[in-house]
Amino acid sequence: MPISRQFRALVKLAVLWGVPWTLAGLALGAIRWFTTIHPPGDLVALLGWLATHGIAFGTLGLISGLDVGLLLARAERGRRVEQVRPARLALWGAIGGLGPPLLFGVLGLLFGAPRSVYLPLLGLGVASAAISAVLMRAAVGRRALPPVPAAGVLDHVEHDAERLEEGNPG
Repeated sequence: MPISRQFRALVKLAVLWGVPWTLAGLALGAIRWFTTIHPPGDLVALLGWLATHGIAFGTLGLISGLDVGLLLARAERGRRVEQVRPARLALWGAIGGLGPPLLFGVLGLLFGAPRSVYLPLLGLGVASAAISAVLMRAAVGRRALPPVPAAGVLDHVEHDAERLEEGNPG
């Protein structure tokens, strides 16, 4: 059974969001490791620390990418990517990026998380929205794209992602 172009485009958006978030998680993990006290030469603990941060932030990025892709497909149904203004694409990216932190906040409220977790979650939500808006604008919103025969917005996103992977921005 062949995988649809829309599903492949959705997976590419999820990966496009997941990679920068994973790198951000690794960087934050390294910063936190080196700014806290640990036994010297504890390489296994460092690798575990980095893996935990990378996986956690990468998962947040994957969820944000899926959220953005599904939101874009639903909200801009029947429109081609080049018909959607770049600012509107950035707005959809920001709204989609807010999804996971809002979800985690609601789950925290439902399950009685301490109040101390909400301020970092708010910061994460703002960062996620900003990164998602920038990624969306960079991925598909820079300039008008050449016409591509396809059924929906996500088909064009996949085509654009393939073009960017090949090093052909326009």
